[in-house]
Amino acid sequence: MESSYFPVPFAELPSNIEIEELREFNFAIGPTLVRAHRANHPGTCAGYRLFSPDGLVCFFPDAEPRLGGDDREMLDFIRDADVLILDSQYDRAEYKKHTGWGHGCVDDSVALALQAGVKKLVLFHHDPDHDDKKIDALVRHARQLVAKQKGKLKVEAAREGRVIRLGGETAR
Repeated sequence: MESSYFPVPFAELPSNIEIEELREFNFAIGPTLVRAHRANHPGTCAGYRLFSPDGLVCFFPDAEPRLGGDDREMLDFIRDADVLILDSQYDRAEYKKHTGWGHGCVDDSVALALQAGVKKLVLFHHDPDHDDKKIDALVRHARQLVAKQKGKLKVEAAREGRVIRLGGETAR
């Protein structure tokens, strides 16, 4: 959230912000074990692998696939996740105009999730210029990519208020 990457100063955010620097890449929060992994994004950015008693969640809010699509470390990090919440900001055409910005596209997110054996992919980091129709189209496209590969990956878009319970889902 440094000024060169984040366009909004802290003073303008309507909240009380406490920043705790990431010192260890492996730590626990109660019964949940957390591993961090550097993301491919300008500046310092990390994604997280959360091992809870109910399942495994990986969260990468800002991440661009490595050029060439072969990112063994990322694949190993997200392998067999019950839920992967992944930066999927662009469609393929948009991504071509934004390569190097640190954000992914739906096609690459689906390919990565399928390769890693993820059960559910949640498309995240919606572009501010996308409306609900565009998000719905991205989800349909992602599901078509999964079907074309005869995959079992479930795909949805992140949305405000959505709750996913591992081992069973509850929507709010």
